Amino acid sequence: MSQHVFTAAFYWIAWWFFQPLNRLIRYRTPHADLAAKLALDPSKPVVYVLATRSWGDLFLLDRICRDNRLPRPGRTGKLLPSVTQAGALYLPALLETRIRDTELTSVVNGAAADPTFDCQVVPVSAFWGRDPGQETSLWKLIFADSVQAGMVRKLIIMLVNGRNVYAHFGLPLSFRDFVAKEKTPEFAVRKLGRLLHIYFLHARTAALGPTLQNREVVIRQLLNTPRVKDEIANEARRGKLTAEQTAAKARRYAEEIAANYSSTTVRLLERVLEFIWNRIFRGVKVFGLERLREWAQGHEIIYLPSHRSHADYLLLSYVLYQAGLVPPHIAAGVNLNFWPAGPILRRGGAFYMRRSFGSDRLYTSVFRAYVDSLIGRGYSISFYPEGGRSRTGRLLSPKAGLLGMVVESALRQSARKVAIVPVYVGYDKVWELSSYFKELRGAQKQKESASDLLKGAKLLTKSYGRVHLNFGEPIPLQEYAEKHLPGWRDSLRGGGETPAGWRDFVGRLALASHRRVNAAAVASPVSLSAVAMLASPQRAVSRTEFLEQLTHLVRLLEACPYSASLEIPERSPVEALEWAAPIARIATVPHPWGDLLDVADRDAVLLTYARNNIQHLFAVPSLIANLFRTRATLSEDAVVTGCRALYPFLRTEFYLRWEPAEAEQVAREMVEAMVKQGLLTRSDEGRLSRPGVSTPEFSTLAMLGRVMGETLERYCMTTLLLADENRMNQGVLRERFEEDCRRLAERMGVLTGRDSPEFFDKALFRGYLDTLIDLGLVVEGDDRRLAVDPRIERIAERSLELLSDETRQTLLQLLTRRPQPAAVELGPATL
Repeated sequence: MSQHVFTAAFYWIAWWFFQPLNRLIRYRTPHADLAAKLALDPSKPVVYVLATRSWGDLFLLDRICRDNRLPRPGRTGKLLPSVTQAGALYLPALLETRIRDTELTSVVNGAAADPTFDCQVVPVSAFWGRDPGQETSLWKLIFADSVQAGMVRKLIIMLVNGRNVYAHFGLPLSFRDFVAKEKTPEFAVRKLGRLLHIYFLHARTAALGPTLQNREVVIRQLLNTPRVKDEIANEARRGKLTAEQTAAKARRYAEEIAANYSSTTVRLLERVLEFIWNRIFRGVKVFGLERLREWAQGHEIIYLPSHRSHADYLLLSYVLYQAGLVPPHIAAGVNLNFWPAGPILRRGGAFYMRRSFGSDRLYTSVFRAYVDSLIGRGYSISFYPEGGRSRTGRLLSPKAGLLGMVVESALRQSARKVAIVPVYVGYDKVWELSSYFKELRGAQKQKESASDLLKGAKLLTKSYGRVHLNFGEPIPLQEYAEKHLPGWRDSLRGGGETPAGWRDFVGRLALASHRRVNAAAVASPVSLSAVAMLASPQRAVSRTEFLEQLTHLVRLLEACPYSASLEIPERSPVEALEWAAPIARIATVPHPWGDLLDVADRDAVLLTYARNNIQHLFAVPSLIANLFRTRATLSEDAVVTGCRALYPFLRTEFYLRWEPAEAEQVAREMVEAMVKQGLLTRSDEGRLSRPGVSTPEFSTLAMLGRVMGETLERYCMTTLLLADENRMNQGVLRERFEEDCRRLAERMGVLTGRDSPEFFDKALFRGYLDTLIDLGLVVEGDDRRLAVDPRIERIAERSLELLSDETRQTLLQLLTRRPQPAAVELGPATL
């Protein structure tokens, strides 16, 4: 009894001693409204289970519960918790009951055996300092949070790290429901302890990551891997360098590549970035975090974000750190490794890679060994499969080199499941926009340098709207490999070569990730406004008409959601316009008959970037609207047939998520949604008609058609040029044909007044040609010459029906007057 009295007295002394420290502690939880997320039943008692035996963690929990109006934990002794008094339990104490009987044994077993008793079990982890620790650092071993910390060391940890605490709350578990599923109450209690132990390990890994290694140790291990040692020997035999000189060269490569992750630097960067983001952005809005947290509990995460700005590198780590998840190691281009940014990014988790490895086998072996070490130790990784930043706002074609390395490493190891998480990153406005469009017009890309940082100070005086991040639906890698790469375990787990079909498998995986990035798009007010404004004649429209069009765009997304991951932050057209107008520089022109909205030519060009972020969401409805450009009425089957024929081209360009076999069903669902909105009408005979020209719905239908207008024009140009080549009955080199397409589009753009460099982007024509080859309408020979199927003539004729009369006339005139292929030089284009 005296022991209990002494413990109770000491507990209350410690509690009072903790109060001054408690006021200084700054903590973060995974949810802004923790009470709403936990949704505790007030009619049932609550038991909080803490990961470690620590009064400091218990006192912190009490404060968090008080701040969030949750049931506050208390010392219940041998009594069971009640509705009026929540209990607290330490996991080590629960696990101890599996080894020997303690005072807690009879309490817990008695609760399990009593069918009338139930409670809500809430696991809680407290992380002081967010530091995973470092194996060879005495300082880290002393001051980094640890489950083995004793009373004195825990107090030191709290004093040092009390301004940076993360408390993770798991969702409540029904004690009675859990017990009822097991054979005996005693077995249920033992299993509960085991499951909670695993849960807390996963929660710690998700929040802090694996223990860090000293960078010098990492480099030494890289140089001692069999892969690198063999390549050093081979390089010495092949080249002019000795083995020692080659080893020194390999070390220089390793030092150039390896990150030097520092939790202190990450914490400092968080504070600096918080200041910067608050100055230049009007908020960072994040979606999909709950799904990500669930996957991070049991998987090593590979993040594959879209790449639209240099801010992406820092933004992803910042958002994850704020959300209580460990920031990833990020593959960055070696062009960013300049002083002072390079060392700072390296300590923030960046590791550097060259744009091209070329034939440098030694560099390749060192880099692959480093990737193997990251995956093998369980670090999360982030890299950009596009290779570089998108200059147009659309996803660039994925490059499979680094993805192939990462996937191979992940599949060879058997310790951890791996999940690939696509991430959509969208900006109301990116600060590099002006330089992007200069580059699209042919200007040289400027090399990053320290002077750019000084120029970057100007950014703090401007506002770039809001940033949106959406974590898409993860791809469980091992399961994906089971489905698409039979026999991978036998070859990769056995240390053998990659199995047959490896390159195709990696390519399919890259496309699957791209499609999930686009599926996680955020239809922001600026992007929606850009879609409507750029599809308006002369980029001017009445305010009333514009709001009607925004309403229809949002309703289409609601009626036929592109995916379950799609987010629409603002559904009110008035509020969307109010947000977008100052950012997109949409001017209001007063008029007695009603205000007009207008955007200047240069701002319209910049708006294309925001539109291209979400243009794919309206690919199918825009295609349907285009079918009614020259016809007032069509049968539904004709509409579906047209969509089915053109869908493969749209899928290639926009990474649409539906398989070609699903195109018909998607088209029918979209037609139904458009009929319900009055954008189309259906007769008793089942024929579809466009609305009357004087109705607001006709205006919206015309606007929708123009959303994909340039895309369909490019498609038409490609087929018409191919048909022309077919009539001349001579093979054409692929490179020359792609250049002809670009020249035609460039000339068309000037004659029709388009100030949009992306209109004649050769990469888009390359994608159309690839799709025609996949469909068997074009055959590419070994000599890169194209053989055209005669069916292309009919396709070219039908494609003209998608164009307006004026555009059709201009295009046909250009084709008639174009120089003969033999006379065309591949030098600078002449307009």
